[in-house]
Amino acid sequence: MSPGLLEALIARNHTLAEKIAGFDIPRDLVFNARTLRNRLRQLHVRPEAQPWLLRAIVIKQSKTMCGRIGFHSEPGPDDLRNVAADGVELGFEISESYRRRGIGKEAALALMKWAYTEHGQRCFVLSIASGNIPSLNMARSMGFRETGSHIDDEDGPELYFERRLRCWPAEWTSV
Repeated sequence: MSPGLLEALIARNHTLAEKIAGFDIPRDLVFNARTLRNRLRQLHVRPEAQPWLLRAIVIKQSKTMCGRIGFHSEPGPDDLRNVAADGVELGFEISESYRRRGIGKEAALALMKWAYTEHGQRCFVLSIASGNIPSLNMARSMGFRETGSHIDDEDGPELYFERRLRCWPAEWTSV
């Protein structure tokens, strides 16, 4: 997601956002403004970090955005120093009307495969609210293991999950 697209979404200018993006953005798609502003700030400081940050999840057939995905930063950020110093934290959000269809898992695997193949990234981290049962189930189904917890300033208590890869998992080969 380009700086221009992030700015349009922050301003809630859907017409401009759709023009920039080249796909439909449903009016009921909810964006965490704090996340958008944080990623925009990161892009202003390090434009070369863009591939690691926010991406739109778009349904190919309808050319409709159904969520967002991205890493919180480039690999090895300070905030993961005590969790997984060589890790990169993945976050995503799927619009409620598109949940429980496997879209989040498919997008997560695709982005992880990109980081693994193109950048040699071997450690992936998720932080999930303890009450978010669907995300907890997905993390566990992908072989992530719980490694600790922290208090997020906005979201409250979250559990850390980590998955280290020596090779790309056979069960993930469809991506």
